[in-house]
Amino acid sequence: MNELEKILYRSRKTLPEGCFEAGIKFEAAVISNIQECSSCNVWLKPNMLIPDLDGYPICKSCEGWYGM
Repeated sequence: MNELEKILYRSRKTLPEGCFEAGIKFEAAVISNIQECSSCNVWLKPNMLIPDLDGYPICKSCEGWYGM
């Protein structure tokens, strides 16, 4: 994971907030190893997310609350 991904991982920070904290420009942001839960917006590794009935990635917690 790069520095930006480490800052965002398991947080609800927005991409601009993470970029500011990492000291990089938003345009230079590269995210390849983590993804946001489409329901609660927590950044997690893709293998920790499952598709809901609409095909959007959700975390296990949201699956428990909202179902698939």
